[in-house]
Amino acid sequence: MNASEAVFLNQKNFKKGDWVSISHISRDINPIALGSIGFVTVVHSEEESASVLFLKHGSGKEIMRLECMNFENLSILPVSLEGEDLQALIDIALDSNDKEWFQELTERLQKELIGW
Repeated sequence: MNASEAVFLNQKNFKKGDWVSISHISRDINPIALGSIGFVTVVHSEEESASVLFLKHGSGKEIMRLECMNFENLSILPVSLEGEDLQALIDIALDSNDKEWFQELTERLQKELIGW
């Protein structure tokens, strides 16, 4: 398997809650957005795209912008969350009225607080 095939396979594994960055610029994306960071809110598998809530622009500026992005433009970031990070995500889940995500995050926070 070559590198481009490995990247393509990785793109098929996007799921809700994944932290991603814009790692490839296509003609419809402003080059200054390269490196922007956000998390997946919805995966559109048939369209090979995902809705991403971006929280940090490639320029380093804090933002809150929802965009639909092609898989080919995104890379999954390795994530290590701490309690305060989970609290912030829980607040976003509440603000967006996403009950399922809220429940996932609160269960994860409880496990982290208990240590298992």
